[in-house]
Amino acid sequence: MSKSLIILLTLVISITIWLKFEILFPNSSKEINHPKPTVILEVKEPIQEKNISKVLKVEPIKKLEHPIENNLTAEITSLIGKANQLFQTSKDEEALEVYFQIVNKTKHSKDIPLLKYFSEACSQIAFLYQIYPNNDKDASIEAYEMVIKKLEKSEKPELLELFINAKIQQSYLLDNDERLETYDELINKFKNHENIALQKRVEELLINKSFELMGKNDEEAMQILDSLIDKYKDKKDVILPEEIELAILNNLELSIITNNDDNKYVELANKYLSKSSDTKPLLDMLEIIKNAQDLNQDEELATWKSEHKNYHFNDWSFQELRRWINRVEDKETRERVSKYINVFEGHKYNQERKENKKNQSPLLQNDTVKLNPEKYLLTPDELLEYQRINDSEESLY
Repeated sequence: MSKSLIILLTLVISITIWLKFEILFPNSSKEINHPKPTVILEVKEPIQEKNISKVLKVEPIKKLEHPIENNLTAEITSLIGKANQLFQTSKDEEALEVYFQIVNKTKHSKDIPLLKYFSEACSQIAFLYQIYPNNDKDASIEAYEMVIKKLEKSEKPELLELFINAKIQQSYLLDNDERLETYDELINKFKNHENIALQKRVEELLINKSFELMGKNDEEAMQILDSLIDKYKDKKDVILPEEIELAILNNLELSIITNNDDNKYVELANKYLSKSSDTKPLLDMLEIIKNAQDLNQDEELATWKSEHKNYHFNDWSFQELRRWINRVEDKETRERVSKYINVFEGHKYNQERKENKKNQSPLLQNDTVKLNPEKYLLTPDELLEYQRINDSEESLY
């Protein structure tokens, strides 16, 4: 093969190879110009899916829990005010009508404020039936019964207190035995209740029961009060509830009446009551009456008058002491003790009279402070003692 033919063949082969390369890689020989990249800002935290409602701050519409009850509360509040105003202006028949409206509108409610209004309306109906139109005791009992049936199975302490109130008020319209049964029923129902307010009500019920038994079964009355006292007597640095203070005082009185040893109650009284301006005068009075069974107590009485001249016998009744001393057979003892009871009772009514004078118009005031039996609601026994009280005041005051 000639040299020129070889060169030509080599050239053809080179051109062929180059053409194949261009077909396979058309841009390989051109400069590649990359577009300028878009700058992306750095995100430090991962982007989270947005909650649209929060972004827009759309608050959900709050549904009223009891819209009908809330509207009814305002209406009942208005009706209660109207009924009370009618009652205060002696429009009893109209007031009774409005109270019945309240009862009918609230008797199916489960709302506590409305049930309180229901109870209030029923109690007012019961009271009005006792004075209007002709002392209808049965209708009063039935009005309290509405509250009792509505609330007796409640689990709400504030409603159970209204139930207790209705039961007690109803019991005052019953005879003594039924009233004692009511006390026992309530005591047994709530004696183990964990609510403190209801525990306090049980203590009050025990004291009420004890009062009912006084003069009928004094020993049991003392035992009931003892059960209350025992709960507190060993507690240190405790302020006694008023009911327990009253229990101690009443058992001191009962120990005189029943001629039982009073050392236990004297010790408790000295520990808890002797420094109180509310109870010290009562303790001293009971000591004078106890000792008057055997000895003259004029000097002790003079001391008592000097130390406690402004004392008021609030909520203290002399009825049991009178019943007791009237049963004492020895005439000398009976007359001596009665004299001191008369003076203390006279002091009570004179202090009340003085208090009443402060609230009177000056034109109605006078200097007479002797007991006026027409001024007070006295028991028959107290009325019988009226003259002796005034006589004793003149000789000993």
